[in-house]
Amino acid sequence: MSLPLLEATRLSKSFPLGGFLSRSRRKVLQDVSFSLERGEILALVGESGSGKSTLARLLARLDTPDGGELRLHGENVLAHDGRAASLSYRARVQMVFQDPFASLNPVHTVAYHLERSLLRHGKAQGVELKRRVHALLESVGLTPVEQFAQRYPHELSGGQRQRVAVARALAVEPDVIIADEPTSMLDVSTRRGVLQLLKGLTRERGIGILFITHDLASARHLADRVLVLYAGSVVETGHTREVLQTPRHPYTRLLLSAVPDGVDFLRTPLPARTPAGPAPPLGCAFAPRCPHADVRCHESFPPFHHSAAEHHVRCHLESSKGVPDDAAVSS
Repeated sequence: MSLPLLEATRLSKSFPLGGFLSRSRRKVLQDVSFSLERGEILALVGESGSGKSTLARLLARLDTPDGGELRLHGENVLAHDGRAASLSYRARVQMVFQDPFASLNPVHTVAYHLERSLLRHGKAQGVELKRRVHALLESVGLTPVEQFAQRYPHELSGGQRQRVAVARALAVEPDVIIADEPTSMLDVSTRRGVLQLLKGLTRERGIGILFITHDLASARHLADRVLVLYAGSVVETGHTREVLQTPRHPYTRLLLSAVPDGVDFLRTPLPARTPAGPAPPLGCAFAPRCPHADVRCHESFPPFHHSAAEHHVRCHLESSKGVPDDAAVSS
C-alpha cells in the first residue's frame, strides 16, 4: 500500500489571548488529521472562524503547529528545520492565496513573478527562462503568452490574476497545491474557469490539491473527498457524494441547508453563532448550537465513528450506529 502524498496527524495550534505576554491561550485547531493522495482533490469546508486558513498556513509551513506531525511522502517534515529544508518543502508544496489582487506585486510584470519562482528554485535560467514562462502561461490558458507576460497585475482581471497565481505555483513543479478560497473573490462567470483549471491539474499532472472553501456547491463539483471543520476540529469526512447526500453531523446539515439550491436537512432551526469564549467547550464545540445535544455532548469530546465505508463523523449521536475509530480520519 502506497504512502499518502501529504498526511497530517493530530495537528494543533493555539494563539495567546490579550497579547503575547498573556498566559491564556485559545485553541484554533485541535487534533486535526487527514491524508491527501496523488491526483486527489480534498475539500476542506467550514464557516469563517473554523480554522481553515490557520490549517493552510501550517501546511504551507508559514506557521508552526503546537503539536502533531506533518508528513510528505512519509517523511515528517516538522523534524527538519532551517532555511534549506523549508525551501525544499515549498518546492513540493505550493499555496494559492485567496486574494488575487494582493498576491501579485503591482510594480512587476507577469513574467517577473514567474521568473522569480523559476530562478529561486533553480528550475530554469538564461534562454530557457523565457520559454518556461511562456509554457506556464499557456498551461493556465493565458494566451497570447507574449502579451500576457509583459502585462502588469492592474491590467488583468481577477480571474486572470488568479491564473497567474496558479502558474506561479506550478513553476516549481509541486506535488501539492493548497488553494485557500481561490475563487471567493471572483465573480461567478470566472469562478468556473479557475475551478476547471484546478481539476485539470490533478488529471494531467497528478498533483494533490487541498481545496479550502466555504462554498459547498464548488466542493460538490470539484472534490473527491470532503473534510468538514468546525471550531478547529474535524467533525465529518468522507467521499464527497456520500457526505453531501447523507450528512451525519448536525453541523454538516446546517452548512448544506444554507446552500440556496440545497436540501433542507434541518427540522429544528439552529442558533446562528455562539459567542467566542476564552477556551473551547469541554465537550463537543457544536453542542451549544445542536438541538440534539445531550449530557455527553457537553461533558466529553466525541470520538470518530464509522457511519459507512470511509465515511466518519465525530458525534456522540453516532455511537450506537458505528464503531469508534479516532485513527480512521487519517487513513
